Amino acid sequence: MYLIYNTRSIPLEPGKKLTIGRNGHGAEIEVDGRRVSREHAQIERRSEGVFIIDLESANGTKVNEKRLQPNVWSSLKPGDMVNIASLTFYLSTEKPTKKKEQEEIERQGPFEFKQKIMAKGILKVGRQKSNDLVLEDPTVTREHALLSYSQGSFWVEDLGSTNKTYLNGKEVKTKTKLNDSDTITISFYSITLGNGPRDLRKIKSAIMARAIQKKYPNNKIGLQDMSLDIHQSKFVALMGPSGCGKSTLLKCLNGENPATSGEVLIHGLSLTENFGLIKKKIGYVPQDDIVHRELTVYKTLFYAAKLRLPDDTTNEEINERIDKVISDLNLDQDKEKDIRTIKVGSLSGGQRKRVSIAVELLTEPTILFLDEPTSPLDPETIEGFLTSLKELAHNGTTIVMVTHKPEDLSYVDEVIFLGVQGHLVFKGSADLLTAHFEVGNIVEVYSKMSDFEVVGKFYQKPPKQSVPRTINQEIKKERKDSHWLQLFWLISRYFRIKVNDRENLGLLLAQPVIIGGLVCLVFDKFQVGVLFLMAISGIWFGVSNAAKEIVGELPIYKRERMFNLAINTYILSKWAVLALIALIQTLIFVGIVYVNFKWNSHPDFEEIFLRSFWGSAAFMFYISVSASLIGLWLSATFNNTEKVMTVVPIALMPQIMLAGVMTKINNTLVELLSFFTLGRWGTEGLARVQDKVSPNLEGTVDTTQSVIATVALPPPANGVRDAPSSALRILDLYNEKLVDQGKLIGSLFDGFDRNLLAIAILSMLFYLLIFVSLKKKDAL
Repeated sequence: MYLIYNTRSIPLEPGKKLTIGRNGHGAEIEVDGRRVSREHAQIERRSEGVFIIDLESANGTKVNEKRLQPNVWSSLKPGDMVNIASLTFYLSTEKPTKKKEQEEIERQGPFEFKQKIMAKGILKVGRQKSNDLVLEDPTVTREHALLSYSQGSFWVEDLGSTNKTYLNGKEVKTKTKLNDSDTITISFYSITLGNGPRDLRKIKSAIMARAIQKKYPNNKIGLQDMSLDIHQSKFVALMGPSGCGKSTLLKCLNGENPATSGEVLIHGLSLTENFGLIKKKIGYVPQDDIVHRELTVYKTLFYAAKLRLPDDTTNEEINERIDKVISDLNLDQDKEKDIRTIKVGSLSGGQRKRVSIAVELLTEPTILFLDEPTSPLDPETIEGFLTSLKELAHNGTTIVMVTHKPEDLSYVDEVIFLGVQGHLVFKGSADLLTAHFEVGNIVEVYSKMSDFEVVGKFYQKPPKQSVPRTINQEIKKERKDSHWLQLFWLISRYFRIKVNDRENLGLLLAQPVIIGGLVCLVFDKFQVGVLFLMAISGIWFGVSNAAKEIVGELPIYKRERMFNLAINTYILSKWAVLALIALIQTLIFVGIVYVNFKWNSHPDFEEIFLRSFWGSAAFMFYISVSASLIGLWLSATFNNTEKVMTVVPIALMPQIMLAGVMTKINNTLVELLSFFTLGRWGTEGLARVQDKVSPNLEGTVDTTQSVIATVALPPPANGVRDAPSSALRILDLYNEKLVDQGKLIGSLFDGFDRNLLAIAILSMLFYLLIFVSLKKKDAL
């Protein structure tokens, strides 16, 4: 037998008495409130049943709405309701399940919710079923927050959740006191002491735009003042002539490129003020695919889930989500072959678009924005695709889709039509579109709405009471997920992409074999020119490996950045995998050069070959890794692959020309420019490696590398060779005349450790340039 006190289950053991009284006076069941006496009532379980007695309380005890006589025992049966002040107890033969407890919480009135917190002391909130208040949403952490009552006050505390707890729109960072007027927001659940939990997704209006306008810096207006109201679970088509602002409106509604005035509300929450919360419940598929073609469908969805869902989401939960989105989008129709095992690049256009949508559905967004998803699809594919979207909308997801195809109207519930220069001219049922414009077909609507003078007659201005307010374009982008976990999964995904693209990986690994072979073929003996080509080859490996890696997945980057992607983790994930490839390339290249010149050494100087295999390989790897940042910078700066590949040779030429090997650096400007090239520091550093580890020859203090340089010189006219100069002097990286005049840095960087420092400084500079370039691509 159990006594149920606001979903708290208290077992009633035979012979045990439970006293009910005011909080703080020693009763087994404490109730807060002045209407409750210190010892108000008592309940006892006997062999013949359960009994209750009122202990002469001031405000009495009621059983089934009848007041008990003081000091008289009365029997209780299962289901009987006991009222003390405004608190209700009831008797049950079974302990209630969590589902029943949840239903009870939602059924309770304002006072009962506060009483539940006071009765339990602590109310645990989260996604896990064992919580006192269960919020069923994948963006809610298993144990998300605590609501508590102590010292006469209510408190809220975040439990280190992934997507955080908000109080009145501000993140809860420490245990914070609650007032009756405060609103707690967790995902799309609103909790107040006065009303308890409320699912904001059940609000009738999913999207409300109030007098929004989009004005560009050149004073060009992209969207005229307009107000919109899009209801929950509607499939809405956004249409209009080319250039009328369809995509602009879509981006204003989803926050990618917010309006300059007015306000957008998502489920009653301001988009600008709550973007850190809302962005993770909005699905957005731009025109370009947001999936990697090198991954299988399963791996694509798996990595997306790892990067987007809370860190404590188990693989079992992820697999359940993947199975659900595949089923919802009818991606598993082919029973002969499991689509999960197929590479995205092998799918049809329609299937790829569905996979892109599946990525967004993993987080169960309440609203899905699609930018011209049917444009690249054939008519047969479009039918199945739009049918899936229609079913998705009717199952609770609001869909706003930009389209220019008249045939798409057969599947949508409503149409928003824009005229030229961003005027709202129609919003309503798709069946009423042509009648509204008094034309016979949709093609005539497009024709009419391309005429500015005609558009003015149909323009729907926002109500006068809607006062536009200026919006700060800098919407706060909060990054609250674990950086380390995000970095791990980004590296894992990128590594698998590179491994799966076997053809390209094979070409990358063939580069050191081909270039190394050519070096061995061209040079019959080891000399400074070999070191120069080693440095240039290391730079080439780094730049060419990285040049297409960001620009090639720009739509994916922008979407993930909008959701929760941190720029630093993104750059580091690229850098880590590219470093691994560069390491393999370096070892292959240095291995070929080392073996060749050791086996085919100069007959007079058999000790002369590439000294310190590991030292040379390590330094060349250092150059290559640094050069990969140049490639990533180029890739982040330009918006298409063709531009990047055009600029790559331009970026490489200074590395060759300013290294000081092909020609002397003999003027101030050239030398200053050389300080910013890896070619100069790389060649000099490799020369220093040789000088440091090579043995002395012929009793001189000069190193083997010095002899190498001397051997490379033409024989002297008198037949007597002077004592060899050092390799660095033969390289002539510093112009002695300029140094003597004090115009340059002189010996400031005269040392191997200074070479390492110079390359590190250049690396930090290029890393900063990458960060700035990526930051500029932020839409918010």
